[in-house]
Amino acid sequence: MRSVLSYALIAIIGGAVGAGVVQAGGWYDQAATHLTQATPEPAGFWITPAIAGYGKIHYVDTPAYKPGTVSGVSNKVVFQINKYDGDLSRPNISLERVARMVNLYSAAGVPLNKLDFVVSMNGSGVLAGLTDAQYQKAYKMDNPNLPLIDELEKAGVKITVCDQSVAFEHLQREWIDTRITHTISSGTTVATLENQGYALLML
Repeated sequence: MRSVLSYALIAIIGGAVGAGVVQAGGWYDQAATHLTQATPEPAGFWITPAIAGYGKIHYVDTPAYKPGTVSGVSNKVVFQINKYDGDLSRPNISLERVARMVNLYSAAGVPLNKLDFVVSMNGSGVLAGLTDAQYQKAYKMDNPNLPLIDELEKAGVKITVCDQSVAFEHLQREWIDTRITHTISSGTTVATLENQGYALLML
């Protein structure tokens, strides 16, 4: 008899907790919907001042940690991209983030010729460096990253690829587009640049 009562109590308590969880989920959904309801954005809310069409930013002029405002501080950054992030039919999201950084620095008033940005593509991220011909063979489309890489290089960003990752991904070196610089590895590239005073951002 005691065990029957115990099971009954457990069932009642479990049902109450389950109902609470369901109700809490409903409250969360309502709150999330309320907070994320789309409002019309004014013209010019999103801009791409340096890398046209890529890495859009919403610029807010705030003095805290603003690039270019501290004398003697360099703008040397190495971006390590370790994977192909996102849909292969679109540019690697990590490359878009590099474009966003260029746009942010530019909007903050730092001239492009004062930026010293290097991208090190590693892991499956090296797929972004394939030639159009190789990308066509693999994915039946031109490489969507190459136009973005062109824009980044016009802005002075250096794009490199890790030859260790090229090998591990079973690619041939000549399958990598010629506008991209080969390096012995991403690790040695990053270590060398950090020893030269570059800040590392892993994407």
